[in-house]
Amino acid sequence: MKESLRKRILTRRDKEPEDLRKKKSHRIKKRLFSLKEFKEAHTILFYYSKGSEVKTKEMMEEALRKGKRVLLPRVRRREIYLGEIKDLEKDVEKGSFGILEPKEASKKATPKGIDLVILPGIAFDLKGRRVGYGLGYYDRFLRKIPKRIPLIGLAYNFQVVKNISGKKHDRRVSKVITETRIIDANLREL
Repeated sequence: MKESLRKRILTRRDKEPEDLRKKKSHRIKKRLFSLKEFKEAHTILFYYSKGSEVKTKEMMEEALRKGKRVLLPRVRRREIYLGEIKDLEKDVEKGSFGILEPKEASKKATPKGIDLVILPGIAFDLKGRRVGYGLGYYDRFLRKIPKRIPLIGLAYNFQVVKNISGKKHDRRVSKVITETRIIDANLREL
């Protein structure tokens, strides 16, 4: 079931025109930046978007301008490590799967110092369950993040589905932000 959902959503997402994805991503950024969790966070773990994902570069640039500490994941073997980014041009390089990651020399960080996690996903449901790319990197990594740290998924509206089956140990996102709404996984739509 997850594989067919993953394929269906990716196909739809890849067909979305680039200019429309940029407009939607800008709206998502405005919603994210309006959240109390974002305003109060000092250290934020982002992801560097690739392909048809919600665009995060503009979000990270503005977060840096606002004095936030920006972290990015770096994948090595089967694990995610963290690196601090101060310049989105100089501090990143292509890493695993062609995704931009912190350079090896970047300042290392630990999950303990994170105030907010921004997650990619292929699909999310109204209860905060997430379908990723199927390799389990984030699933394994999120077990190291204290439960009190908010997890926020970024998605286009069509990536939010009614229900996703999950396992008991899967971490759910606190909120899902789309171009038209913020879904609180505990309260549903805000």
